[in-house]
Amino acid sequence: MGFITRHRSSRVAIAALAGLSLFAVAIPSSGVAGQTAQPGASQLVGIYDGHQMEMAVGLELKADGRFDYGLSYGALDESASGTWSVDGDRVLLTSDPVTAPRFTLLDQRPASDAKMHLVLDLPKGWTRQYFDAEIGLADGRFVGGQLSDDSDVISLASGDRPVSLRLALGVYELRSDAFRLDGTTASTVHVRFEPNDLGKVAFAKTPLRIDGGKLLFERYGRSIVFQRVSDSSKMK
Repeated sequence: MGFITRHRSSRVAIAALAGLSLFAVAIPSSGVAGQTAQPGASQLVGIYDGHQMEMAVGLELKADGRFDYGLSYGALDESASGTWSVDGDRVLLTSDPVTAPRFTLLDQRPASDAKMHLVLDLPKGWTRQYFDAEIGLADGRFVGGQLSDDSDVISLASGDRPVSLRLALGVYELRSDAFRLDGTTASTVHVRFEPNDLGKVAFAKTPLRIDGGKLLFERYGRSIVFQRVSDSSKMK
């Protein structure tokens, strides 16, 4: 997908971290995964591999209290950097400041062809097909679906009165606020999308449960088990 090329920083993090899965097979069954006592913070420092079917993911916990994280799952790439700490049986991740993506309703103006149009300003290299539109009607129903590059017309039935609009970028589970529309069918709605730090995760004391030498993480409905593949504090 073309817009993924705009987020090479995610790919770099994933290549550096998740690529370590090649070394995971070298961990013997009697290694850190077999510990029963919970390790302290200094014992958790290292590089972890959490890859599984269709998902490449890696994490590095550094001795200076910093972390790097990267994940690739289908069309989704994400990364994060920040600080980590230990609270009981959990590792807590807090990202550096992240500027969230933003949808902005610019205006709604009359259209001369009796149709509803949705104009979407996007960064270079992006396509409308990445987005879905949900139109709220005055009678309480919702219509819409995936946008098209071939036409900016939103299909409405006779008598439909659009009173709200919400846009979504499904691959990142990102949804806009519900924008209020004036109920006019024959109109052009103009929205701008700013990706900002799209692909960077805003962790806020996000927990990973410590299980011996493993870290357990829930993400996108998947249970990720991070296995330590090297102790970065001893790397030169």
